[in-house]
Amino acid sequence: MGVVSPELFDAFPRRHPGMSVRQAIETGFEGVFVSLPGGGNSAVGGGEEEEQQQWRKARVQEMLENLGPPAWTSLNTGLDQQAIHEFASKRFTDLSTGEQRIVLLMRALVGKPPVVLLDEVWSAMSEGMIRAARRYLRGGLDREQAVVVITHWEDEVPWSVAEGLKRFRLQGGKGQVVV
Repeated sequence: MGVVSPELFDAFPRRHPGMSVRQAIETGFEGVFVSLPGGGNSAVGGGEEEEQQQWRKARVQEMLENLGPPAWTSLNTGLDQQAIHEFASKRFTDLSTGEQRIVLLMRALVGKPPVVLLDEVWSAMSEGMIRAARRYLRGGLDREQAVVVITHWEDEVPWSVAEGLKRFRLQGGKGQVVV
């Protein structure tokens, strides 16, 4: 399960020198808070393990291209490889709060989990980051992935009822489906 929440943000390790942005994203494959050797793939050498390692490397790159800094400033996905490389090499602890939050979104999505929980996901993100994230969520997920958005504001949800959105509201201590 992929999760982005205020609690995860608070709990994510920030010890110096800390991990790089790339390493922070890679922790999403295993759902851990430490960078594992080989980007979360401890297997050494050939066959299926190498294929998995290549898939993981490509997924991290896909997250960086679609949700990294170049994507925040244009309507297209960011393909400025130099800017992507520089961002991926930065220390997680050197990022602004909004940048840390979008890296944690990348972390939640990188392993293509069947369920993604987005709790107050846009907090501290710039408009450009939010645009890039909404664009990716609307077009970059697999049909088998379900997303639960937890928010106080309905307009923060990237989908509409016409697109299959199901709404559930907690009110007065009781849950109800909203039609």
